[in-house]
Amino acid sequence: MTNFSQKDFGEQILRPAWIEINLNAVAENVRHIKKYLGKTRLLAVVKADGYGLGAVETVEVISENGADCLGVVMLDEAVELRRAGIKTPVLNMGTILPSQAQYVIEYDLEQIVFRPEMARLLSQQAKNKNRSAKIHIKIDTGMSRYGVHYSEAIDTIIKIASMPNLKIVGAMTHFPRSDALDKSFALLQIVRMKKIRKELESRGIQIPVWHLANSGATLDLPDSFFDMVRVGLMNYGYFPSEEVRRPFPLKPAMSVRAQIVNIKHIKRGDTVGYGRRFIAEKDEIIAILPMGYADGYSRKLSRIGEVLIRGRRVPIIGGLCMDAFFLKITDFPDIQEGDTATLMGIDGGEEISPHDIAGLTGSVSYEVISNFGKRMPRVYIRDNKIIKIKNYQLGSLEI
Repeated sequence: MTNFSQKDFGEQILRPAWIEINLNAVAENVRHIKKYLGKTRLLAVVKADGYGLGAVETVEVISENGADCLGVVMLDEAVELRRAGIKTPVLNMGTILPSQAQYVIEYDLEQIVFRPEMARLLSQQAKNKNRSAKIHIKIDTGMSRYGVHYSEAIDTIIKIASMPNLKIVGAMTHFPRSDALDKSFALLQIVRMKKIRKELESRGIQIPVWHLANSGATLDLPDSFFDMVRVGLMNYGYFPSEEVRRPFPLKPAMSVRAQIVNIKHIKRGDTVGYGRRFIAEKDEIIAILPMGYADGYSRKLSRIGEVLIRGRRVPIIGGLCMDAFFLKITDFPDIQEGDTATLMGIDGGEEISPHDIAGLTGSVSYEVISNFGKRMPRVYIRDNKIIKIKNYQLGSLEI
């Protein structure tokens, strides 16, 4: 893939720090996942603005390449997709307030339900509009977040199934520990869901789509596939952990870059940054990059993180600021002002992955990629060409 710099972006990026999204990589990843799944349906999780890559822009590619359904966790995210013209089925996997039930019907959404009270509100709203509300029953088999407890699921589902203008199109649960080596609890959850499905079927209640598997289970627990799996992180090119199988290749779709805006020659005894955390023991050369923790780049990377410049690893020094941080480039005299640094992504033969950053900061890769904020413009690339720049502060530009 071609390396771009700020001069390629025109007036749409005034600050030389940005995120590149490789749409070809997204498309390729989804195709690999679909091929691996065979006849099992794919729900692509696109919450949190597509994990920070941009929901609308990536959803278009994800849908084109085979996603059967899209998953979000709040109505605002679902409505954004509908207003952008996305026709693919959308499941809101988060809770809603009683006053929001009307939007599920209005925007033709699918909604998780685990309380008869919410089901009744959706039933009434659907009846008022002479339509049916599509719902998925969320069953809590061990996550203890949302859902009716598995021991009460049968009675609750029977009660909800009797309500008019409701269409139970799915039933689901969630694994808290499917991407670890120890799968024993996930296996117990599968058993619980199988028992519930068998009991419901014996009572004449047929729910067409059962889904349990997240990314970790999709890779390691084929017995959890049932009718559909939910995949998020892998669409964007990252496996959920280092402990899962990797039965197909993934291509990272997200790169974070910034250009050097200043180079300083400091003397022995000079200090760098807040708290004077770096004290030069000899004459040094430092470079400044114009982004920081306000952009979602963790302050914990101060003095332990690295960036890539010209295919080489360059250390971060001093305290990482809200809007800038420092590199020691004394050993790299060819580095110049205007050079592009890769904070996450590939440069030459080197790569810094979200797993690498998460390992240094005590986080997880999901948090790393979704933390980059809206001060960072998104540059969308297809076939090595910039097709769109999404600058949240200045507006978008179609190229």
